[in-house]
Amino acid sequence: MRATVVFASLLIAAPAIAQPTAGAVRPPPPAGFAGSAIADWTTPPVPTAEKAFRPPVGKRQRLANGMQLIVVENHALPIASMVLVAPGAGAAADPAGKGGLAAYTADLLDEGAGGRSAIAIADETDRLGADIAIGTDADASYVSVRTLAKTLAPTLALVTAVVTQPSFDESEAGRVKSDWLTSLALRRDRPREVAALVLEAAIYGGTTPYGHPADGTPAEFASVTTADARGFYAAHWNPAVMTLIVVGDVDPKALRAALDRGLGAWKPRGAVAPAKIAVAAVTPASRLLLVDRPGATQSDVRIGLVGPDRMDRRFFAFEVYRTTLGGGFTSRLTQRLREQLGIVYHTYANQDWRVARGPLVIDAALATPATGQGLRETIKMVDDLTTTDVPAAELDKVKQNLIRSLPKHFATNAATAGTLAELVLHGLPLDWYARYAAGVRKVTARDVKAAAHALVPGRDLVFAVVGDLKVIRADLDALGLGAPAMFDPEGAPLAK
Repeated sequence: MRATVVFASLLIAAPAIAQPTAGAVRPPPPAGFAGSAIADWTTPPVPTAEKAFRPPVGKRQRLANGMQLIVVENHALPIASMVLVAPGAGAAADPAGKGGLAAYTADLLDEGAGGRSAIAIADETDRLGADIAIGTDADASYVSVRTLAKTLAPTLALVTAVVTQPSFDESEAGRVKSDWLTSLALRRDRPREVAALVLEAAIYGGTTPYGHPADGTPAEFASVTTADARGFYAAHWNPAVMTLIVVGDVDPKALRAALDRGLGAWKPRGAVAPAKIAVAAVTPASRLLLVDRPGATQSDVRIGLVGPDRMDRRFFAFEVYRTTLGGGFTSRLTQRLREQLGIVYHTYANQDWRVARGPLVIDAALATPATGQGLRETIKMVDDLTTTDVPAAELDKVKQNLIRSLPKHFATNAATAGTLAELVLHGLPLDWYARYAAGVRKVTARDVKAAAHALVPGRDLVFAVVGDLKVIRADLDALGLGAPAMFDPEGAPLAK
């Protein structure tokens, strides 16, 4: 956070870099590049020809208990990565008044399991040269594993114990809960998190599966018990609906046999499928949501609305739109707000693809005096994309950025496993990315404008701002967003 503020200040204060005039002597290459084949360092090089890329496709099997197994062999290095996807065990399944329960339950799995203490599990993980991480998002919980090929079998045994035999020890759970409550009490010092919390509550409704705080509130989480975690685990960690993805230096036949003796012997229970999540349209009482943070040198901003469904036929047009607006360094948001105006270090437009319609969010940390200016410029860019075709050169550049960045989704075993986990969660075929480049190529400027007009109308955007209201309030009122709704530093609504 502090580094962001410093960089933003430097960008504001930095003088404009003079452009070379016609006939001027070209500057020498940067230090260390004297032997480079590039003669002119003032002109970007012409892109090379696009290289063909064939994404790996996993082979699907099913274990004895119904758990799906997907394997991608990669024998380049003696390592392997795994992701266990537990759909329906995400924050959307938190019971009313128990926000944070899904994440708390996942956090407790490796705090003692299969007769091992939390310290013993950590020591064994280190001894195996492995890494085990357990996390939760809105729709699912995940167990991510990296290990050496030679220790794959004992690593699988350890993971099986963690996932199938968690002890939910009261003393360990109490320690974790205490740390959790401390983190919640300090959330007021994490303004980006507060802005995100306020925005999602506004566009989904504060008590809905996608609108409540995934980590809970101090008051709610104080009531969460170890028994609650045991109950959530029993109801939502069901092997019959899970998928294990394994990528790396493995023998599929031997792997399947080992898994059937471990994870495959875990008996199914609970519902045969996760409960469906319904996202209802919500019209916020106010489009401007404000949290006062006196003395803040930057305003943490989240601008968003409920985005499209992952299965929307306009998926590729929307991805080109999102990338044009705020996907990467060459996006309009970054080029305007950072490169030209120098009022932000970086800014993004992200679509959180969820099982139901997830949020499209533009995030930025704007220099305090320029908060109003940054929001006005953002509104202009959003509106422009709904009314004006993207120029051909820019459209081609954006499409090439998407196509040429595809290999990064499969750059490592862990990246490949994570990419396939996303496909599994959304019920997409494992060879979906084989058609990705073709889908992007077909997008036209007319498609982008139509998707922008239908899916991201500027009048529906909601603005959450955490900043020094004494400095920025007048500029915010001038945006014409209507009367604001006020929130305390933790994101709770203030009385009118």
